[in-house]
Parts: sequence; structure tokens; C-alpha cells
Amino acid sequence: MDSPVPVRPAGNGPEGETGTTVRYQKTGGFLKPEGALIPPPKDAVQHRMGVEVHKGQNNTLIVAASVAGLAIGGASTIGISENAFAAGLSAGWYDTAWAIGAVIAGLFVVDRLRRGNYDTISDLIGDLYGSRTRILMVITMCLIQSGIIALQYKAGGSILAALLPNVFTVQSGTFFSFVIFVLVAAIGGMGSVTLTNVLNIILIYVGVISATLIVLLQRGGLQAVKAMEAAEPQMHYLSPTAGMGWIGIASWIIVLIGTTSSVQGVVQIGLTGKDDRASKRGYLLGALLMIPIGFICALLGVAAKALMPGADAATALPQILMDMPPLLAGITLSGLWAADMGTGCSMVVGLATTIRADILDRTETGKRLTKEKKGVNTVIIVLSGIITYVVATQMGTILGALQKALSLSIGIAFMVLFGLLAPGFASKKAGFITTIVAIIGLVLWNLLPSLAGVFPSVAFFMLALCAVTFLGLSALLPDKVKQSAAAGKKVSAGTVAGLE
Repeated sequence: MDSPVPVRPAGNGPEGETGTTVRYQKTGGFLKPEGALIPPPKDAVQHRMGVEVHKGQNNTLIVAASVAGLAIGGASTIGISENAFAAGLSAGWYDTAWAIGAVIAGLFVVDRLRRGNYDTISDLIGDLYGSRTRILMVITMCLIQSGIIALQYKAGGSILAALLPNVFTVQSGTFFSFVIFVLVAAIGGMGSVTLTNVLNIILIYVGVISATLIVLLQRGGLQAVKAMEAAEPQMHYLSPTAGMGWIGIASWIIVLIGTTSSVQGVVQIGLTGKDDRASKRGYLLGALLMIPIGFICALLGVAAKALMPGADAATALPQILMDMPPLLAGITLSGLWAADMGTGCSMVVGLATTIRADILDRTETGKRLTKEKKGVNTVIIVLSGIITYVVATQMGTILGALQKALSLSIGIAFMVLFGLLAPGFASKKAGFITTIVAIIGLVLWNLLPSLAGVFPSVAFFMLALCAVTFLGLSALLPDKVKQSAAAGKKVSAGTVAGLE
């Protein structure tokens, strides 16, 4: 039997929050208010946020492709190859960490959000921990998603510079990626992203596997890698763990469990499943699809360093792919750029969702603009895109910057997981204070390099900080989330038993 799930009354935005205690029961496979005669429409597209979520539309395979497509973006291809110059084959653990996070989200988070009628993580946080915590969480979420989006622009620029070197530099390719990503997100929303992810995954797998075989077996890559390994045995290029080390691998697992359990752009995909089972199975299947491509891209990165020792690590993978037969090179790089676009667009839509639903719609101005949702959404997406492009121009290595941005999600993940799984332990004040501590902690990590001498990575620092804060305060303070939900200010805590 599942933990009690807080259930938010269905409504069209903040106006739907009537403050009435509503208890839900399972009837015919649907969650509905007691006494209601008609279950909520199964395939209704949700427009509450002003951004189409396509809730209830997709089967297991489409959900899996969407989750895998989000993970297999620029960071999972170009970023892994770049990191493999120093970490070797172990750089592929980034995608495995993503997969572990997707499994956690699929098993413990997504179905509970669906059953509780939530469209955003911040709605859940607000109902469990209060409006102050929700506001802080929204600010944090905007920062996290902005960092992810900026890195997708940068990875897209690297791909375009290799694909069309006479047309694009990395800088101009980054700008072009920003323009296209924003246009796709503004015009098509999540629907446009979902429809392309299946094709992107196929193109990437076929292209990258074919390229790996050609580079290693026909272009002398295997011999070059063996020679480099013999010349630099201390680098462990072909070890699956030694390059990053278990501490580095654990850092990514910690960060990405936090990300997949709390970032709107990730969780939003779970709402597109036609039912809870399709969403859960989609996340699990998507996790399996993520794992191989990470290690394949890492192997290509190692081969690129061996064959082109003077190459720029950030553009090595696109460059080595351009040495393939023209058709294969074009298909593979196009697939990589399209997957990068899928990740970027998903995050742009998620960021716009957060700004619209959790900031604008709660103001008097937002309420007056209810009839102009489409135009307002477009403006939000364009402005968000411009800001994240400026951020992209100031960033360093892809995976290094990404880990810092995503580490902010660790505190939010504590609130989400304990709020859903252990509401009788989690404290409302602990959630608020943990959010503040996480933001301060990331600032301190960047200002005080000496912290790196104490903690092996920003992930361990943030995990320790958030764990001590949240767990310690929750153990000491009496204001439990379970009691808050039972008060019925926005929702009831009505137990939803036996739902799958």
C-alpha cells in the first residue's frame, strides 16, 4: 500500500484552489472525488499552466523515448566525449547516473504527482511546505533549468561547428541553437518535443554505434587507444571506473537523483503518460536506453584523443564523426543536434511552465492575462531563451558547469521524497530552511575553493549540507507535513490506497 498522497482539486490555475477539503476514491481505475458520478476525462490535455503538457496522451514507448531523449542531449554526448579526454571510459557513468535517477523518479515520484493531480513540483512543495518554501523553490528551479538550457545551446554550437564548419563557429552555432530551440518551444510546446524523440534516439544509436565500429576497426582507433594507454598507464583510459573514481561517480548519482526527482522539465514528461503504469514503465525503459550510449560516446572520446591528440576536447566527438562516410556523418550529427534540441526545448518549456504557473498566474496581472495565454507563453519563452543564451556565453566545460547547476536540486529532492514517502517525519520549516541553505551553500562553494579540500565534489558538499539541515530539523521540529496536509488549507491528505 502506498503512502498517503496529497490530492489537489482539479482547476484552471490558482482559481481552482478553493480551500475545500476533498477526499478521493478509486473508481474504475480513475481517481475522483467521493460522490462524483463522472471520472475526470482520461485523455484530456491539460492547459492549466498555459503550456501544453499533453497529459494522458502517450504510451510506454513514447514516454521512454521522451525521458531518454531528455537525458541523451548535449551533455550526454558532447559533454561525455569532452570529459573522456581526462576521465577515459568512466566518463560514461554520467548517463548511468541519469538512468538511476530516472528509476527513482519512476518508482517513487511521478505516479504520486499524477494521482495527486499536480502539474508542477512547486505546487506539491507549496501544498506540503507552505507558500514561503514554494517561492524559494521556484527561484531555485529557475536557476537550475536556466543552467541546463544554457549548456544545451553550447553543445548544439559544438555540433553545428563540426557539421558545417564553413558556416558556423562554436559561438555562432550556439546562437543559432538558441534561436531554433526557442522557436520550437514557443510554437510546438512539449508536443513537438515528444514527437521527435523516438526518431532522435534511433538516429543516435545507429549513427554512434556505426561510427564507433568504423573508428575503432577501420580508422586505427583501437590501436591508437592501446598505444596511448601503454604510454600513459596512470590515466586508466579504458577502465570503467578508475578515471572518475567511485567518488566522482557517486557525485553524479547524487546530483541526478536530485534532478530527476525535482526538476520540472524532467518530471513533466511523466504527466504525458496515458496512465500511471505507462508513465512508470516508460521511465524504467528510458533508463535502460540511456546507459549504453554514455559509454559508447566515452569510448569515442578516448579514440578521438588518441587519433587527434591536439584536438579541442569540446569539439572532438563532432570532428571524429565528420571523418565518417558523409551520409553516416550527416545522419549521426543531425541526430545528436536534434537530441540536444529535444533536451533544450523540454527544459525551455519546463522553465516557462515554472514562470507562468508559479509566478505570473499568482499575480493580478497574470489573472487579467488569462485569455491571452498563447501570446504570454511566447513572450515568456523568448525572454527565458535570451537570458539563458547570455548565461551560455559565460560557461566553461559542459559537465563541470552542469554538476554545479544541478546540485541545487539536492535540497528540493529531500523535500519531494520525504514529503511523499515520509510525511509524518518531514517538517515544514525544515523544507524552507533547507532551500535557503542549499542556495547559500552553492555560493560558498564558488567563493571558497578551500571547501574542495574537505569535500571531494560539490555534490557531496550539498548532500551533506542538505541532509544535516533537513533531517536534523525534521527530527527536532513538530510541524510535520502530514499535519499540514490534514489541515485542508488547499487539499486534503485523503489516503489513496491500492492505486498502481
